[in-house]
Amino acid sequence: MAVTATVEKFGMTFADAYHKVNRLTYESMDVQNMTYGEPTIDEDGNPVPPVSEITWNKRAFANFEVSTYASQATRDAHAEPIYRVYYNVEITTGEEDLLAQAYAHLKAQAGYEDAVDC
Repeated sequence: MAVTATVEKFGMTFADAYHKVNRLTYESMDVQNMTYGEPTIDEDGNPVPPVSEITWNKRAFANFEVSTYASQATRDAHAEPIYRVYYNVEITTGEEDLLAQAYAHLKAQAGYEDAVDC
């Protein structure tokens, strides 16, 4: 899985640049959220501290690296990438696979709007 998209780098245009996610990690954590109710006044007119409620939410992140090659042929020939970019994005669990979500995020970035799956 990869995408092709035109990029300009180093004063050159790479019309068939090949962008491949070559490193992907998944991070999941439980995050504690504390919510407070409204403060109240007791029968003697004294303030009563608000009651707090703790909830836990699961958050998931994907950290991934995209290597950009001059073309698929240069990638297939094991050439070094022109450059690499790194992303850290919150993802949804239980839906698309992580790699598909990484490519969807990549294609939403500036310069990748016209990227074509290959």
